Amino acid sequence: MSRPSSGHDEKGVNQNGDPGGHHSVFTNTHSAAAASSETKLLSAFKTVTQARKVYLGGREYYSEEGKTFELRLVGKIKQQLSADPTFCPEYPSSLGLTEFTRRATEVALGKSSPAIVENRVLGIQTPSFSAAVRLGAELLTHWYNVRAVWCGPVYLSSPCDDSLAGIFQAAGIEDIREYYYWDDKQRGVCLEKLLEDLERAPEQSVVVLSASAHYPTGADLTQKQWTVITQLIMKSTFAVAAFAK
Repeated sequence: MSRPSSGHDEKGVNQNGDPGGHHSVFTNTHSAAAASSETKLLSAFKTVTQARKVYLGGREYYSEEGKTFELRLVGKIKQQLSADPTFCPEYPSSLGLTEFTRRATEVALGKSSPAIVENRVLGIQTPSFSAAVRLGAELLTHWYNVRAVWCGPVYLSSPCDDSLAGIFQAAGIEDIREYYYWDDKQRGVCLEKLLEDLERAPEQSVVVLSASAHYPTGADLTQKQWTVITQLIMKSTFAVAAFAK
């Protein structure tokens, strides 16, 4: 592919490809991915020369042949869709699949929830959990700009996905704090310290909880733990967001 000629002399183009020695506006752009612990772990894994090494930090599962592992249920659904003559794949609306979001909100809140019965719930489907977090962060920022009553902070689990803090910060929310989640000695969720951190949280705090597949620990809250946390939240003035992966 040829490029159009310009009035600049080729010798005046620097190593960044900028004519006349001027730097691009993107020259000093930093990559957030390069600083993440997952990226560092993968880089360290690649330097290991042992043949029997196994990488357990990824989010995808691969077969012995090195191919992405597909769950049998997923394969079954694909076969059903391919054999359905009435199926016509199309882009859903900007809010996602209406029936899916309706059922999802019923599962999250319960069919008998007053908000469901009174039709006060709006569900939105996003491509991934990070997109859902970003949408939630944008909603908080917009609500704050309109109402001027919310001042944070946002509480994230410790540890949590490296991208979460950056997502809220990119939306303009700088007050990011942590609540205790994983205990190395117990090798599981430490509910006592988690509750202590939430009890000390100021009013109108936003607590981000993982509904399932907590990353990076893989330790999900039990039904009893959810009940205790919910009771604490109900007698406090928290705004809570739970994102499933």
